[in-house]
Amino acid sequence: MITPLEESLLKVMILVIMFGLGCSLSLKDFKEAIKTPKPVIVGFMSQYLIMPALAFGMAKFFQMPNAWAIGIIIVACCPSGTTSSLFNYFAKGDLALSISLSSITTGAALLAMPILLAIYTGPFQAENLTVDTGKVVLSLAACLVPVAGGIFLRSRSERWAKNMEETGAALGIVVILFLILSWLPRNFSQLLETDPSILFTSIGLGLGGFLFGYWVSRGLGMSKRSCRTVSLETGIQNGPLAFAIILLSFPESQANLILWPALLYSFFIVNTSTVVTYFMRRVTHKEWFHFENDEVKATLFTQGWLKP
Repeated sequence: MITPLEESLLKVMILVIMFGLGCSLSLKDFKEAIKTPKPVIVGFMSQYLIMPALAFGMAKFFQMPNAWAIGIIIVACCPSGTTSSLFNYFAKGDLALSISLSSITTGAALLAMPILLAIYTGPFQAENLTVDTGKVVLSLAACLVPVAGGIFLRSRSERWAKNMEETGAALGIVVILFLILSWLPRNFSQLLETDPSILFTSIGLGLGGFLFGYWVSRGLGMSKRSCRTVSLETGIQNGPLAFAIILLSFPESQANLILWPALLYSFFIVNTSTVVTYFMRRVTHKEWFHFENDEVKATLFTQGWLKP
């Protein structure tokens, strides 16, 4: 499914993406997150409770093959990344909250992911297909090293860090497009023959994350803007990180099978996120328009131009 050349290029691009993610973070972000814990706690719980449980539930409901189930669960257990922040920017979401969530979920991934994978992939492991938690931790640590490098660069040079942050965010989309353009033509017949359940799950994981993230936040009384941010941060997983963990943790014969749902998720999440972001942007524009009108009306009323 993935050629050796594509695998090598993919690993290099993932390192750049993770370095770019680190360039978007700083120790200040962690401190700011602690000052306003409620949105961050809600986002963290949505990320590490809702998404893995949703993926596990769909895998069980559709009785997926073990490799596919493990693949979609790995995606669901990954933290958010620079791509979610990019969509938050276009949706006019709360970028400070987005970056804070990325900081917390990425920092916690080294502890949270192995535990979640051990819990949720257990029922799908077999004699010939096991999730080696040790390899997962090493793979994740290898991916987080460039994140630490990016944080260090930002502490030294804001300008260079900003350039690398933008490069990493753009490269996240490029990786997905690269895989689609190079991989899709060779595997188009396989895509047509794929069981509808994995297609539904690959799309439903992102959409479910958007819905759960938004309505859980609303139920806890958060502002609509913060809810939209948590929604995007929950639904958009770090696909390139999932690719890296799969490619580094499993032998090639198994990795290609496990990688399939991660590829499908990454393909569909770009499309669904674009649509969701478009509607969020329109809603934000309407809210701002009404807010400005209310401000104007209040001013005119105060000055006597309008009567009650």
